Amino acid sequence: MKTQLCLLSGELMPNVIGILHERPELVIPIVTDQSSQQVKHLEAALRAAGCQARLQDPITVLPYDLADCGKTIGRATSSIDDLTINWTGGTKIMSYAARRIAETKPARAIYVNTADRQLLIEDNPQTGAVRSELLDSTRLGLNTLVHILAAGHKVERGSSLTEFRTAHTPATELQAAAEMIVDAPGFYWPELFKLSEAVDRPVIPRKLPPAFLQTLETAKIIQKSGQRGAYVLCGESLGRPFHRNSAQEENSKFIRGGYLEVFLWSQLKNRGAFDDVAWHVRLNPGPKGRSAELDVAVVSDGRFVVIESKGRIDLGDLANLIEEQNARTRRVGRLFGQWILYVHQFRAEFDAPNARAIIASQEERAKDFGGHLLWHDDLADFPVLVGGFLNEGKMAL
Repeated sequence: MKTQLCLLSGELMPNVIGILHERPELVIPIVTDQSSQQVKHLEAALRAAGCQARLQDPITVLPYDLADCGKTIGRATSSIDDLTINWTGGTKIMSYAARRIAETKPARAIYVNTADRQLLIEDNPQTGAVRSELLDSTRLGLNTLVHILAAGHKVERGSSLTEFRTAHTPATELQAAAEMIVDAPGFYWPELFKLSEAVDRPVIPRKLPPAFLQTLETAKIIQKSGQRGAYVLCGESLGRPFHRNSAQEENSKFIRGGYLEVFLWSQLKNRGAFDDVAWHVRLNPGPKGRSAELDVAVVSDGRFVVIESKGRIDLGDLANLIEEQNARTRRVGRLFGQWILYVHQFRAEFDAPNARAIIASQEERAKDFGGHLLWHDDLADFPVLVGGFLNEGKMAL
């Protein structure tokens, strides 16, 4: 039986990648008392990638005791013939012990080199010959749900990949409305904001052309009222309300800024070459302190990017926004998480004497945190820029 042994620690993606690349029938998880809960997260992530490998009951080692690690791993693998040892995870002592067992047995050994997107393979570690294979994202089957589950989170409407993709793909009508609002001239906005407040009191939008209103109506953002030429917010919604908002609250939010999330999703999905793009993702609904809301999430070649969109900001808030986005992404994606903060304003809109210097310094600060700060100036090249950020990211394990 084709078997893979892996070392579970705080970061599961090297284990997930190794298993998906090799596709064993049986997985032997080596854990510590602290990492034993990772087994259920590993299994959930594998199932989201379509992998049905059976997980054996975990085997516990003392993470900083070389003799115990060697003895325990050796005993667990003594009677297995078709064995691969993934020595990427665990403590350095666990990793060293696993690699030593692979050499003395001998057994096939692999190391997931995430920095260069390679799998380092020793078919017989006794020979010292190492070959590399590029990680093939199509073969691996990585997607947004895999990354989120591997980081130990639960996802609203994420019981299966099919359900997840259905729930986190915006309706085509919303995509059309989002594109139209992004392209709207400035003199449309006073009436758009009035429509965003039209809950009980109808609004007659005299400056918005019929085709514009029809697109909003088709997307169930607004609906005709009894008054001639007047509209109110629609009582239904094609969106996915956060915090149990009403349909009208969700439609109001869409006009005021939610359209940006949909537009960025559609740009990445339709103009980019990414493995997976998800919109409007809610993590850990219910548990205090763990819930998070992701505007857009992107996966490509084993990298995971969280994108937050903002309609308008005060430059004085920019530093805090960068820190918040960095902290959220580390919580959501661990070492494999990267982030982008998109602000739907042109850099030149800020007229403070030192605005240019503040923006430049905060863009550098975002990079120092491992993220990127983008503006309306960058929107035309958004998918290209995101792809470039993914390619330049280095996350060595």
